[in-house]
Amino acid sequence: MNDHESESQIDIPKSSNRSRRLGFLFGIILLIGAAIYLISDPDSLKEFADKIVHAPRWAGLVVIFGPIINWICVGLCLHALMRRHGKVGRREMLALVGSAWLLNHLPMRPGLVGRIGYHAKINKIRVRDSIGASIWSMVHAAVANGIALGIVILLPADTPLIELIGYLSIPIVVFALMSFGAFQFNASQGYLILGLFFRNADLLIWMIRYAAAFTLLGFQITPMQIVIITAVSQIAQVIPITGGGLGLREWGVGIAAGMASKTTSVTMRTAVGADVINRVAETIIVIPLGIICTGLVARNWNRWNPDRDDSNVVSQDLSEDQSVRHTHSQDEPGESCE
Repeated sequence: MNDHESESQIDIPKSSNRSRRLGFLFGIILLIGAAIYLISDPDSLKEFADKIVHAPRWAGLVVIFGPIINWICVGLCLHALMRRHGKVGRREMLALVGSAWLLNHLPMRPGLVGRIGYHAKINKIRVRDSIGASIWSMVHAAVANGIALGIVILLPADTPLIELIGYLSIPIVVFALMSFGAFQFNASQGYLILGLFFRNADLLIWMIRYAAAFTLLGFQITPMQIVIITAVSQIAQVIPITGGGLGLREWGVGIAAGMASKTTSVTMRTAVGADVINRVAETIIVIPLGIICTGLVARNWNRWNPDRDDSNVVSQDLSEDQSVRHTHSQDEPGESCE
């Protein structure tokens, strides 16, 4: 599937294309600035390296493999939400989300647009329904963050991570049971709640990843810091300026970490370093995963369209909802993958 071709069919204004390129450049500058900020103090950098070498093994494993679990959670969340409008395979949706995860880091961020075009052509799902599913995914993410904040407000600042995971798992179990019950009466409502289940699971993995990244640097952050840092990270990833919150996320986490608690002092350098660790791990995962998923999506697209270009079908579906021309949402594990 030619994602750039799909985007051109949506007829995005040149001014929008220009702003996206500028946003990508802005993100790269911010990311380079974060890297320069970290290496500008060789003593701190050496200390970080020493702590990473002697950090608990579990923290390294969580940082490395956490993005894969986030990809699965986001893919299954969107699969549940799209199933309210048509038939989409689980592996098919995981491939689409994996491809979009990579493509949305490019200057033109074609991931969302390509996925919408794919659903219109292959799955016969209207553009407005695809956009609606992405909006529901963002609403679910906001609900999940609100629930997590409500839980940690009731917890002491020295709550161990394992206990925090237990408390944050409660809403996941509740939504699983609610989804099972809803399916007995209304499949659409069942899928909607199932999406909420996966979004809460996705958020929990993000929180554990941040706790692990700080652990690698020798810091045990509080439950409130974990929740606020994760919320800021997810907000940064859906801001329509840079793809995947490039640069914005690093500095946003740095600022948020120091504001989140009075009991545990975390420096800006440590917080930026923790997010850079997560960014590096994501990059290591997203490049091969995104390439493989893009290949699978392209193969499926070509299988349905072997002899001729039926892109007019996509173009006609897109014309049903002109609002897609101004859509800047994106898919990130962590869409935020959307």
